[in-house]
Amino acid sequence: MWTYLFVLLFLEGTCGVSVNRSSLGSETRCSNGYTRFEDSCYLLNNEVASWIEAYQICLTFNACLVEVKSSQEYTFLQGYLNEHGQSKGKSIATFLSRSSYGNSNNMRYNSFPGYWMGGNSMETPGNWVWMKSKEKVDFSIIGNPFINGTGSGCLYFDSVNFHETRTKECHTKMYSVCEKAPTME
Repeated sequence: MWTYLFVLLFLEGTCGVSVNRSSLGSETRCSNGYTRFEDSCYLLNNEVASWIEAYQICLTFNACLVEVKSSQEYTFLQGYLNEHGQSKGKSIATFLSRSSYGNSNNMRYNSFPGYWMGGNSMETPGNWVWMKSKEKVDFSIIGNPFINGTGSGCLYFDSVNFHETRTKECHTKMYSVCEKAPTME
Protein backbone atom coordinates (compact mmCIF):
# COMPACT_ATOMS: atom_id res chain seq x y z
CA MET A 1 0.00 0.00 0.00
CA TRP A 2 2.82 2.45 0.80
CA THR A 3 4.24 1.91 -2.68
CA TYR A 4 0.91 2.94 -4.21
CA LEU A 5 0.71 6.04 -2.02
CA PHE A 6 4.23 7.08 -3.01
CA VAL A 7 3.44 6.62 -6.70
CA LEU A 8 0.16 8.53 -6.31
CA LEU A 9 1.96 11.45 -4.73
CA PHE A 10 4.65 11.33 -7.41
CA LEU A 11 2.11 11.31 -10.25
CA GLU A 12 -0.15 13.98 -8.78
CA GLY A 13 -0.74 16.77 -11.23
CA THR A 14 1.14 15.19 -14.15
CA CYS A 15 -1.86 13.95 -16.07
CA GLY A 16 -2.28 15.51 -19.48
CA VAL A 17 -2.53 19.14 -20.51
CA SER A 18 -5.48 21.19 -19.31
CA VAL A 19 -7.51 22.78 -22.06
CA ASN A 20 -10.10 25.49 -21.62
CA ARG A 21 -13.01 23.42 -22.94
CA SER A 22 -15.18 26.49 -23.53
CA SER A 23 -12.65 27.70 -26.12
CA LEU A 24 -12.75 24.42 -28.07
CA GLY A 25 -14.33 24.85 -31.46
CA SER A 26 -14.90 22.76 -34.53
CA GLU A 27 -11.15 22.85 -35.24
CA THR A 28 -10.41 20.35 -32.47
CA ARG A 29 -10.05 16.64 -33.05
CA CYS A 30 -9.08 13.41 -31.31
CA SER A 31 -5.83 11.62 -32.01
CA ASN A 32 -5.91 8.44 -34.11
CA GLY A 33 -7.39 5.52 -32.21
CA TYR A 34 -9.45 7.72 -29.88
CA THR A 35 -13.23 8.09 -29.95
CA ARG A 36 -14.82 11.45 -29.22
CA PHE A 37 -17.82 12.15 -27.01
CA GLU A 38 -18.65 15.76 -26.19
CA ASP A 39 -15.40 17.45 -25.05
CA SER A 40 -13.31 14.32 -24.44
CA CYS A 41 -11.41 11.69 -26.41
CA TYR A 42 -11.40 8.06 -25.19
CA LEU A 43 -9.00 5.20 -25.85
CA LEU A 44 -9.56 1.58 -24.85
CA ASN A 45 -6.30 0.15 -23.57
CA ASN A 46 -6.50 -3.59 -24.19
CA GLU A 47 -3.25 -4.38 -22.42
CA VAL A 48 -3.84 -5.68 -18.92
CA ALA A 49 -2.31 -3.83 -16.00
CA SER A 50 -2.87 -2.98 -12.34
CA TRP A 51 -4.63 0.33 -11.66
CA ILE A 52 -1.39 2.26 -11.11
CA GLU A 53 0.22 0.67 -14.18
CA ALA A 54 -2.89 1.57 -16.23
CA TYR A 55 -2.65 5.13 -14.93
CA GLN A 56 0.99 5.29 -16.04
CA ILE A 57 0.12 3.83 -19.47
CA CYS A 58 -2.49 6.56 -19.97
CA LEU A 59 0.12 9.17 -19.01
CA THR A 60 2.36 7.95 -21.85
CA PHE A 61 -0.49 8.94 -24.20
CA ASN A 62 -0.79 12.36 -22.48
CA ALA A 63 -4.10 11.14 -21.05
CA CYS A 64 -5.59 9.96 -17.74
CA LEU A 65 -7.79 7.12 -16.62
CA VAL A 66 -11.35 8.18 -17.39
CA GLU A 67 -13.23 10.39 -14.93
CA VAL A 68 -17.01 10.17 -15.31
CA LYS A 69 -18.57 13.61 -14.82
CA SER A 70 -22.15 13.16 -16.09
CA SER A 71 -24.78 10.47 -16.50
CA GLN A 72 -24.64 11.06 -20.29
CA GLU A 73 -20.90 10.33 -20.31
CA TYR A 74 -21.47 7.21 -18.19
CA THR A 75 -24.16 5.95 -20.58
CA PHE A 76 -21.88 6.65 -23.56
CA LEU A 77 -18.99 4.73 -21.95
CA GLN A 78 -21.20 1.74 -21.13
CA GLY A 79 -22.37 1.57 -24.77
CA TYR A 80 -18.84 2.11 -26.08
CA LEU A 81 -17.49 -0.72 -23.93
CA ASN A 82 -20.41 -3.01 -24.80
CA GLU A 83 -19.67 -2.45 -28.49
CA HIS A 84 -15.85 -2.32 -28.54
CA GLY A 85 -14.65 -3.68 -25.19
CA GLN A 86 -13.28 -7.08 -24.32
CA SER A 87 -15.77 -9.39 -22.61
CA LYS A 88 -13.18 -11.86 -21.32
CA GLY A 89 -9.91 -11.46 -19.46
CA LYS A 90 -6.59 -11.82 -21.23
CA SER A 91 -4.48 -14.94 -20.67
CA ILE A 92 -1.57 -13.98 -18.44
CA ALA A 93 0.05 -17.33 -17.67
CA THR A 94 -0.38 -21.10 -17.88
CA PHE A 95 0.67 -23.39 -15.06
CA LEU A 96 1.17 -27.15 -15.15
CA SER A 97 -0.45 -28.87 -12.20
CA ARG A 98 -0.55 -32.51 -11.19
CA SER A 99 -3.36 -34.29 -9.41
CA SER A 100 -2.74 -36.77 -6.61
CA TYR A 101 -3.11 -39.49 -9.27
CA GLY A 102 -0.25 -38.13 -11.35
CA ASN A 103 -2.44 -36.63 -14.07
CA SER A 104 -1.18 -33.35 -15.42
CA ASN A 105 -3.42 -30.44 -16.24
CA ASN A 106 -2.75 -26.99 -17.64
CA MET A 107 -4.30 -24.23 -15.54
CA ARG A 108 -4.72 -20.80 -17.09
CA TYR A 109 -4.48 -17.55 -15.20
CA ASN A 110 -6.51 -14.78 -16.84
CA SER A 111 -6.80 -11.10 -16.06
CA PHE A 112 -10.08 -9.76 -14.74
CA PRO A 113 -12.52 -8.84 -17.57
CA GLY A 114 -13.08 -5.19 -16.69
CA TYR A 115 -11.82 -1.68 -17.48
CA TRP A 116 -10.15 0.59 -14.93
CA MET A 117 -11.42 4.15 -14.50
CA GLY A 118 -9.69 6.97 -12.57
CA GLY A 119 -11.50 6.74 -9.22
CA ASN A 120 -9.85 5.32 -6.11
CA SER A 121 -9.87 5.38 -2.32
CA MET A 122 -6.26 4.36 -1.73
CA GLU A 123 -5.17 7.52 0.06
CA THR A 124 -8.02 7.47 2.59
CA PRO A 125 -10.22 4.34 2.70
CA GLY A 126 -13.84 5.28 2.08
CA ASN A 127 -12.92 8.65 0.51
CA TRP A 128 -13.50 8.04 -3.21
CA VAL A 129 -11.87 10.64 -5.48
CA TRP A 130 -10.94 11.01 -9.12
CA MET A 131 -7.16 10.88 -9.53
CA LYS A 132 -6.72 13.80 -11.93
CA SER A 133 -9.25 16.34 -10.65
CA LYS A 134 -9.20 15.28 -6.96
CA GLU A 135 -12.99 15.73 -6.99
CA LYS A 136 -15.18 13.43 -4.93
CA VAL A 137 -16.74 10.60 -6.96
CA ASP A 138 -20.49 11.12 -7.38
CA PHE A 139 -21.82 7.57 -7.19
CA SER A 140 -25.30 8.64 -8.28
CA ILE A 141 -23.82 9.58 -11.69
CA ILE A 142 -21.98 6.30 -12.21
CA GLY A 143 -25.00 4.21 -11.45
CA ASN A 144 -23.96 2.50 -8.24
CA PRO A 145 -24.67 4.35 -4.98
CA PHE A 146 -24.06 1.14 -3.00
CA ILE A 147 -20.30 0.80 -3.53
CA ASN A 148 -18.43 -0.01 -0.33
CA GLY A 149 -17.89 3.41 1.16
CA THR A 150 -15.46 2.32 3.87
CA GLY A 151 -12.90 0.17 2.06
CA SER A 152 -10.01 1.07 -0.17
CA GLY A 153 -9.78 0.10 -3.79
CA CYS A 154 -10.14 1.33 -7.34
CA LEU A 155 -13.14 1.79 -9.63
CA TYR A 156 -13.69 -0.17 -12.82
CA PHE A 157 -16.34 -0.96 -15.44
CA ASP A 158 -17.42 -4.58 -14.89
CA SER A 159 -17.58 -6.41 -18.25
CA VAL A 160 -19.62 -9.25 -16.73
CA ASN A 161 -22.43 -6.92 -15.60
CA PHE A 162 -22.98 -4.72 -18.67
CA HIS A 163 -20.12 -2.45 -17.64
CA GLU A 164 -21.60 -1.28 -14.36
CA THR A 165 -19.25 0.43 -11.93
CA ARG A 166 -17.69 -1.78 -9.27
CA THR A 167 -14.63 -1.70 -6.98
CA LYS A 168 -11.67 -4.04 -6.99
CA GLU A 169 -8.29 -4.32 -5.31
CA CYS A 170 -5.99 -1.98 -7.21
CA HIS A 171 -3.33 -4.62 -7.92
CA THR A 172 -5.80 -6.67 -10.03
CA LYS A 173 -4.82 -6.92 -13.70
CA MET A 174 -7.42 -5.69 -16.19
CA TYR A 175 -7.94 -3.38 -19.17
CA SER A 176 -8.44 0.40 -18.89
CA VAL A 177 -10.02 3.47 -20.50
CA CYS A 178 -7.87 6.57 -21.09
CA GLU A 179 -9.36 10.05 -21.54
CA LYS A 180 -7.92 13.33 -22.79
CA ALA A 181 -9.04 16.62 -24.28
CA PRO A 182 -9.18 17.04 -28.05
CA THR A 183 -6.23 18.77 -29.66
CA MET A 184 -6.31 21.95 -31.69
CA GLU A 185 -5.58 21.56 -35.40
